[in-house]
Amino acid sequence: MKALLITSLLFFASCSHSLTLNPKGCYATGMVIPHVDDYKSFETTIISFGDNNSRELQSIFRNKEIDCKKVKNVNYTFKSGPIDSLISILPFVEMKTVTINYTEN
Repeated sequence: MKALLITSLLFFASCSHSLTLNPKGCYATGMVIPHVDDYKSFETTIISFGDNNSRELQSIFRNKEIDCKKVKNVNYTFKSGPIDSLISILPFVEMKTVTINYTEN
C-alpha cells in the first residue's frame, strides 16, 4: 500500500511541470526555414526545480557564447529523451533537451 501511495505521489508531482523560453533580451523574430543553408543549430539541456519553469533565451545563447542581439531568426524544439524522462520522475524536477536553430545577421 505504501509503495502504491509513493508511486502515485511521484507520478502526479512529476507530471505537473511546464517549461517555457522567454525571448527577453533577444530581438529574433520568425522561424528558421529548414532548407536555408546558413542556419546554425545546437542542443542544450534545461533542468528546472519547482516553480522555476521559465528560462531566458538570452541566457541560453550567452552560455553558448553567442550574442543574442545578432540572432535574426530562431526556432526551438523541446525534446524529452529517456534520461530526461527518468530525471523528471523526481517530484518538482523537470529535465528537457532543447534544440535551437538560428540565423545571424
